[in-house]
Amino acid sequence: MRLSLAELPTPVERAPWLDTTTAKVWIKRDDLSSPIYGGGKVRKLEWILANPPFDTDLPILSVGGVGSHHLLALALFLRTQGRTLHGLTFTQSLTPHVRNNLAVLLSCGAQLWNVPTRAQLPAAWLAYHLWRRPEVKGTPMSAGASTPLGCFGFVDAAFELAAQVQKGLLPKPDVLYVTAGSAGTSAGLALGFALAGMPVHLHLVSSVEPWAFNTVMMQLKMRGALSALREAGLEAPRSVRALLQGAGVTYEIDFDEVGAGYGEPTERGAAAVRLAGENDIALEPTYTAKCISALVRAEAHDRGKARNVLFWHTHAANDLSVHIEPGWEAKSPVSLDDLP
Repeated sequence: MRLSLAELPTPVERAPWLDTTTAKVWIKRDDLSSPIYGGGKVRKLEWILANPPFDTDLPILSVGGVGSHHLLALALFLRTQGRTLHGLTFTQSLTPHVRNNLAVLLSCGAQLWNVPTRAQLPAAWLAYHLWRRPEVKGTPMSAGASTPLGCFGFVDAAFELAAQVQKGLLPKPDVLYVTAGSAGTSAGLALGFALAGMPVHLHLVSSVEPWAFNTVMMQLKMRGALSALREAGLEAPRSVRALLQGAGVTYEIDFDEVGAGYGEPTERGAAAVRLAGENDIALEPTYTAKCISALVRAEAHDRGKARNVLFWHTHAANDLSVHIEPGWEAKSPVSLDDLP
């Protein structure tokens, strides 16, 4: 089962403002994937919300920062189903972008159990289950909606891009830049391109530290998704390694843009936001700004031969101000006094 939440396929377009002497750059515009809330999350939620254990009328319990795009997407799409979000959250750098996301979360009726840091999330879990228990508990969903079924959304996305290449809408990319955090997007794309028979190198730009996302986690996520695909009837090798090698799909994890940590803005990211804004592309500081920063940094090196580069844009372009209700500040679990 799959819900129809996204408007697909999302377009691809040239981005000459990112070209270098050896790279021609295209953008996959997943920022336009939904009139409710675009970006990459909706691709995962189409699959997850249509199937057990998430296809009920109960709340969903998940985890993220107070400005989490995953929690924001969940809150918005659950509201269309008359459902609520329960969030175990941690305080992150309160940029204007995070403030806006938090405002929408609270305006959508999300209930948050907040702690000061990621390391203290177990305390939020205990509070939720022991002393600040909701009347009806939510069905737990992993961070980023990066379940094996959630990965199906980006397996499908890889086939979508392969079809666009076949139609001549863009050349086959030699390298694809995409942000990475909970591994669902990365794992789904890697498996999808391998299954589609499209050799490509994935440059995964991590938004988190190596302890939170690494090769081991990537392998585990791909194995889980491949196993789920096989259980659904797909004929494919059991080995992720064999599948990727056979198709010529490779990947690397780039930690050079993480900066001071998850959700912490960087100077290079801020420069990427300005550059993209000058070309009518909206980025945010946690994920996509750092991804563009990595692309600019890595492609600045003259590689001696021309290559085609794709930036997979996973940030929603929607104007969320229409969702913000007056007085949301009174429900904020964090102090707003120090916001810019």
